[in-house]
Formats: sequence, structure tokens, C-alpha cells
Amino acid sequence: QKCEENLLNCFKRLEENDLHLNKSKCSYFQTKISYLGYLITHKEIAKDPSKIQAIVGAPQPRDEKQVKQFLGLVTYYSKFIPNHSTLTAPIRKLLTSNSKFFWSTECEAAFIRLKNIIASEQTLVPFDPDLPVTVACDASPVGISAVLSHIVNNEEKPVCFVSRSLTQAEKNYSQLDREALAIVFALDRLYTYLYGRKFFLITDNRPLSRIFHHHANLPAMTAARLMRYAAYLSNFNYEISHRSGEENANADYFSRNPVNSGGQLGNQNILDEEVFQIQEETLSFISTAQVTSDMIADQTSQDPELSKIIENINSGTSQLEEFTLQGNILFKDTRVCIPRTLQENILKELHLTHPGIVKMKQLARRFCYWSNIDKDIERLVRSCESCVLNQKSPAKVPPHHWEKPKENFSRVHMDYAGPKDGYYYLILVDAKSKWPEIKVLKKAPDTGVTMILLEEIFSMHGYPDFLVSDNASIFKNEVFYMYTKGRGITQIFSAPNHPATNGLAERYVQILKSKIDKMSADSAPVSEKVQTILQHFRATPLACGMSPSELYLNRQIRIRLDAIKPAKKLPSNVCHQGNVRTLQVGDRVTARVYRNNKLTWELGFVQKKWGALHYEIELDNGHVFKRHINQLRKADIPALPPAP
Repeated sequence: QKCEENLLNCFKRLEENDLHLNKSKCSYFQTKISYLGYLITHKEIAKDPSKIQAIVGAPQPRDEKQVKQFLGLVTYYSKFIPNHSTLTAPIRKLLTSNSKFFWSTECEAAFIRLKNIIASEQTLVPFDPDLPVTVACDASPVGISAVLSHIVNNEEKPVCFVSRSLTQAEKNYSQLDREALAIVFALDRLYTYLYGRKFFLITDNRPLSRIFHHHANLPAMTAARLMRYAAYLSNFNYEISHRSGEENANADYFSRNPVNSGGQLGNQNILDEEVFQIQEETLSFISTAQVTSDMIADQTSQDPELSKIIENINSGTSQLEEFTLQGNILFKDTRVCIPRTLQENILKELHLTHPGIVKMKQLARRFCYWSNIDKDIERLVRSCESCVLNQKSPAKVPPHHWEKPKENFSRVHMDYAGPKDGYYYLILVDAKSKWPEIKVLKKAPDTGVTMILLEEIFSMHGYPDFLVSDNASIFKNEVFYMYTKGRGITQIFSAPNHPATNGLAERYVQILKSKIDKMSADSAPVSEKVQTILQHFRATPLACGMSPSELYLNRQIRIRLDAIKPAKKLPSNVCHQGNVRTLQVGDRVTARVYRNNKLTWELGFVQKKWGALHYEIELDNGHVFKRHINQLRKADIPALPPAP
């Protein structure tokens, strides 16, 4: 009767505060309940046996390998076990080279004694929401496990142990997927302790510590299973770190000697592998992309190197844990492995807008992998005549350093480029994210046209706080001043004859002109070329490792190269330091030529060195002149053979 009265009073308080209970999750008039590691009855509050089942039920070692695994666990917690050496002596004798393996009653007594100590208050601590929490996870070919621990006085003390055996299907997973499954299993089984608070997640798999990092952006070609796991982990507030296998001995032991302490995962609608089987879908072509996932899948099966890796994965003998298989496509971490027959096609797509070596490598690392890909990229860029003959002059001085804005589009830099082949280009660049905007004009601009174009851009991004430009009359007049003042924009002008003050916009002007020159063989309209250039600007990572679209939109935009990825299964300041360059007599170079008010690069050889910075150059056409090192670049293009 007293229990009923308490229950009614509880319901009344809930009703007064407009709180509701889920009937299916409520149990009434129970004689005992399990709560945060405790078993509560009307008589006492005791440890919950299920939380230590993994250690209490650990099987007796049957060979030297299992003995070493158990001793590794005991050593991990040895600081909490008095007379550790004495207690483990009978078991350690089994490892002597001259003794035959025999599990005696003395060994059994020591084994049980050590397990009881680890499962006792001497080692274990009750869960305390005010203490830091760590979760160490591990996976073996037979099981997965996790150890929930507190950091008490800079020491790691366990709260509970969980483990289970792998199903037959799970045993066929790659090691990377088994380690990921162990993490998801741990978070699911320990959900009550972990959800809604920050904790530290520990794994001995280095690739996973990068893939599941909160700041990691999973590319679209990430394997479906890892995408599902990453989506589940996004519900938790954690920091993930790598710990070597030797230092992860506690979780390692339970994964190799699993005791089913809780059954399968509870979130079946997300994680059940029988419900969520990997489905292979065909990617439709994006624009005119030459390579798709279907082509990669077909050629992968015919590639000797990739076929060997797939064979080892399917047989369970692969030692390369960073490789996984989705359908017929092989991945290294989150990058598609490209068969040899398609590598040149991918290189051409990566070099579509003629990026330099560094930018091309950064773009490639988002999408694809093959052996020696970096060397192939270097070879392609250095042998591209358009790139060599249209390269910009080397930077002479470090750029002006502005204070970094706190918000995107707070300060934008503006400039005009042109006339270039009959067109003018209005360029705006966000100082924080480096997000660019370009508007194309067919006639010389004026203040009125500039204000109309700016209004189009500002209608999408809002008005900036500061607008930086040079001293051109288009920007520096009463009409434009009233336009900016009326919108709360502060104009900043560069110093006369010192364009470095507006270096960010000037830099993008140079890049745009260079890329348009390099794409001169492309018959597409100028507006289409500009849109392609903008896409690659926005999608290519900066020196910080993130692209302008990630910094500005908090997501990576799709470009044509995304066509090589399988379809998703789920909805995830650049500093240039000058370097001292030297050339040798006989070096092949490109030299700046000033002819008819036009600057061009022409090929030649170094004939003589004048001091530290000046050289005498003979061009292929026979002309000889003197040039500064800033007007020269080393070239890998061979000289043409003499005419017969």
C-alpha cells in the first residue's frame, strides 16, 4: 500500500510539471533494479553482476598465448593488486621454456584470486558523473570488448567490463570494420553512462582515430558501414585518441576472451547488419566525367595488385587494416583505390583547371589513391607545357598580414581583372574563408554596373563590415561612397602604387588570368570556364587542410571528381615563405620576355651566372639577354631537336 501511495504521489508531481512517461519503458513494483552499475533491492545496494561478467566469467587459459593475454590484463592493473608478483608466480611458471603446459590447481586458485581482485572494490570504482570517463575498445578475430574507466588521481580505474563474441558474418569483416564495430558496441552497451556527457574514446586502430574524429569530414566515397557507424557516433560528445596495442591490454584481453555480457546491439534500426546490407548503386554521370564507380568496379577485378589485396581481405589473411572493400570497389581509409588502367583518366580530371603540384595533391587526397600517385602528379604538372609557359612570377616579398576576421564575409577584398580577351571580371574574396565570387562583363565597367553586381553578390551573402579595394575611380567617388555608407560598409583603400595592401584580391586576379590562359584550348564559353574555375577554387583544400566551401558553408561542395565515388548511403591563412633558388649553367629554364607591351614565358638555357641573382639566358630562338632570378623558372621540358 505504501508503494502505491508513493507511485501516485510521483504521478501527481509529474502531471503538475507537465512531464510524460513512456509506458513501454516503465516497470512497476519491481523487487530489484539495475542502475548505474548498482543492483538495488529492498535489502541492500550491491554491485551489478552483469557489469563485471566479462572478468568474472573469463575462461581459463588453455595455452601459452592465452596465459600471456591474461597476464597482460593483470599487469595493466598491477598497481591496484598487492603482492602482484607473488600471486602471478604459479601462472608465470607456465611460460618458462623448459616446462610443459599444465594447468594445476595452484594455477586455478591464482587465476580465480586475480579475477576476484580485479572485480572487487580494490580495483573497481563506482560510476561518478563528476569524474572524467574513458572508454577503451578493441576487437580481435573472435570478439569485441570495451572497458569503462574513471581517471582517479591521475590513475585509470575500471568501472565495468563488457564483451561479446562476433557473429559468423562479423568474423568476415576487415580488421578496420571490426575495430569500428567494437566502438559502436561499447557506446551502445554503455549508453546510460555516456550519452549527454563528454568522454574520452580510446582505440588501438590509428586509421579509426582519424576517421571518427569529430573534425574529420568523411568524403562521399566512404564505405557504407563506416558511414552508418559515423552517423551513430555523431550523437555523442567524445574525443578519440590512438593507443598502441600493448598499452591497450585491458580491452585487448576481453576481445580475445569474450563473454557475452549483454547480447546484440540495441539500436537495431541503425546498426543491424541483416537489415542494413551494403547496397551497390550506379552513380549517374556528373557533367562529362570520364570515370564512374561502375568503371572502377569493373577494372578493379582485372587489376593484379588490387585483386591480390581483395583476395587477402576475403580470405581473412590481410595485414593491411587500412584497406576495406565495398562491393567490388577497394578503399584505402576513405579514398577510392584506382586501377592502373584508369589512373591517367583520373590525373587528367584532377588537372582539369591546371592546378599546381601542391593543390593537385591536396585535391587528390580527398578522392583517390594508388601507389606512387604523388610522383605521377609531379610528373604530369612538370610536363604540362600550358602550366610551364603560363606560370606567374615568383613572389618577391611576404604578403601584407591583415588581422584575421572573426566571422565569414566580415571583410571582403575586391578588384577588377581585364580586359582579358575582351572580357572584364569583378572579383570578390572573403578574407576569412577565401571564398571567391566572380562576375563576368563584356564591356568596361563603371560605378553603376559595379554597384549592381555587388548587390547581386550581397543579396546572397549579406553586407560585409569592410570592403577593401584599390584607388580606382570606379570605387573612389561620391556615388560609390554613398552606396557603401548607406549599407553600413566601411571602405578601405590600398596605398597608392602599393597593391600588396589588397594582396588577397590581387592574388585571385593573377590566378584567374593564369587559369583562363591555360584553358585557352577549351572551346567552352568564358562564363562556363569561370564557373568551373570557381568550383575548383571552392573545393580545393587550403594550407589549413580545409577548402573555402568547408570554411564558409561548413560542408564540402560536389564537383565533377565526385563521380568516381559510390553513392552515399546516409545524409558528414595560407603562408608563402620565400625560398632561395639557384640555377646552374646549362639548366633548362623559362624566362620572362617583354615584347610589344606583352609579358610571356619562353624556353631557353642558362649560359652564364652574374652574381647571386642574375643570369645570362639564351632562348631557343637564339636571343640572349640578362634576367633576375625572379624572372626565371626551372623547366623540365626538353629542347626541340634541330631542324634537318
